[in-house]
Amino acid sequence: MTGLVLRRLRADPVLTACLAAALLLKAVLFVRVADLPLRGDEVAYRDAGCALANLVRDLVALRGPDSAELARDVVGSGWFMPGMGIVLAPLYLVAPAADDTAARLWLGLVSAGVLVLTVLAVRRSLGRWYAVALCAFPALVPVWALLSWTAYGDLLAGLVLVLLLVRLVEVLRAGRAGEPPTLRDGLVLGFLAITVVHLRSSAALAVGATALVAPVVLVTSLHRRAGRTALKPVTVSAVAAGAVFAGLLLPWSVGASVALDDRVITTTSVPTALANTFGDRSEVCFGPCDPGSTVWFAPVRYAREVARATGHGEVTVLDQMSEHARRDVTARSYAQDVVENFERYRAIDGFGALLKPPDAPHDEGFWQWVARDLSLEIFGPVSWLVAAALLVVSRRRFSDQALAVLLKVGLLALLTQPFVHLSGSRYWTTAGALGGLAVVVLARTAYDAIRRPPVEDGDEPAPLLTALQWTLSAATVATVGVVATLAG
Repeated sequence: MTGLVLRRLRADPVLTACLAAALLLKAVLFVRVADLPLRGDEVAYRDAGCALANLVRDLVALRGPDSAELARDVVGSGWFMPGMGIVLAPLYLVAPAADDTAARLWLGLVSAGVLVLTVLAVRRSLGRWYAVALCAFPALVPVWALLSWTAYGDLLAGLVLVLLLVRLVEVLRAGRAGEPPTLRDGLVLGFLAITVVHLRSSAALAVGATALVAPVVLVTSLHRRAGRTALKPVTVSAVAAGAVFAGLLLPWSVGASVALDDRVITTTSVPTALANTFGDRSEVCFGPCDPGSTVWFAPVRYAREVARATGHGEVTVLDQMSEHARRDVTARSYAQDVVENFERYRAIDGFGALLKPPDAPHDEGFWQWVARDLSLEIFGPVSWLVAAALLVVSRRRFSDQALAVLLKVGLLALLTQPFVHLSGSRYWTTAGALGGLAVVVLARTAYDAIRRPPVEDGDEPAPLLTALQWTLSAATVATVGVVATLAG
C-alpha cells in the first residue's frame, strides 16, 4: 500500500509538493498543541474510545460487556455519534494509559492518513487540479491543520464525504457508459455514507440528499442504453448500500434508545440546539435553568428529572422544552439569528476558546495570528469563490456536471446548519474539503465558457444535470433573498 502511494506521488511532482507542504504545516503546528489537554467534547470522545476498547477486551476474553460503562461513556446524553470514539479505540486498546499528547498524536496520524487517501482518490478519479485544490484548501489553512490534531469529527467527516462523492461520480460515469453499478459499489457507498454520519451526525442531511439525487441521475443515464433492465442492478446496489448503512447505524440507535429510554436514531442534541439558538434561553427549562451549569448541560439534567417524575422519555421532554422556549419565535427573529449564525460560521475565530485553555503556556499572539488572522486571509476569499460555484452552471461535460451537482447538493445540505444550530469555529471544516473542489469546478466552468474546448465522445452534457444545477442555483438565490428580506 505504501509503495503504491509513493509511486503515484512520484508520478505527479506538483501534487507531491502541495501534499508535502500540507503535511509539513500540520507537523509544525503539532508542537503548539501537543501539550494541550483534551477538553470539552474531546473528553467525551476520549471516554467513548476507552469504553469501546474495554468492550473489545471483554469480547475477546468472552466476558459480558460492561453495559453501565457503555451507557455512561459511549451514549452519555446521546449528543455524540460513536465515530470518534471508534477512531480513538485502537489507541486505548494498545495503550490503556495513553495520555492526551499520545491521543492528539494518534488523531493527527489518522487525519493525515485519511487526507492522503482522499487526495489520491481525487487525483485518480477527478484529476490533478482537484487534488491540488484539496491540498491547498482546506489543508493549508492553519486553523484546519490545527483542528486535525483534535478529537472533533467535523474535519474527518468532510474528508470521508469527499471520498463518498468521488465514488458516486465514478458510478455515475460508468452508468453514462452503460455499465450498471455492482453489489460492491453499493457496499462501499453504504460504508462511506454511514462513516460520515458516525463522525458527524449533522452531515446526515448531505448524505441523504446525495443518496436521493445520484440514483435518479444513474437510472436516467442507464435507461437510455438498457431500458427497464437497468432498474434491477441499480436496485440491488441501492439495497446493499441501505443495508450496510442501516446495519452499522442500528447498534448505536438501539443502544442509545435503551440507555435513554426513548427513541434515538442519531443524536439527541437538536431540540436543545434549537432552543439555545433561536429560543428564549431563560425559558428553556420551562423557566430559568440551573445557573450553576452551562446552557447545554442544564437542560439535559432538568429533562432527566422531569422524565423520572412523569414517566416520559428524556428526549420527549427535551422536545417539549424546546417548543416552549421557541414559542415566541417569529420569522424576523429567526432570520436574524440565521444571519448571525452565518457570520459566526465565516468568522472561524473562535478557535482559541475551542482548544486553547486560559493557562496554556503559549503566547496569545501566535493563536490570534495563525488561528484567526492568517486563516481568515485564506478562508475569506475562498468562501466567496465557493459561493460563486454554487451559482454557476456547468454545461460542457457530463463528468463535470455530475461532480457539480453532487458538490452543490452536499454543500447546500451542510450549509443548513446555521438554520438549525448555533454556529461555531470548527463547523466549516466539514464543508471545507468540498469547497476546495467547488473552486476548481468554478474555474473549469469559466474556462469552458471562454475557450469552449472540444468534448470527448461519451462525455456530452446531460439535460437533467443542467436542469438540476439551475434548480439548485435558483434555490440558493431564493433562500438568501428570503432570509435577507426577513432579517432586514
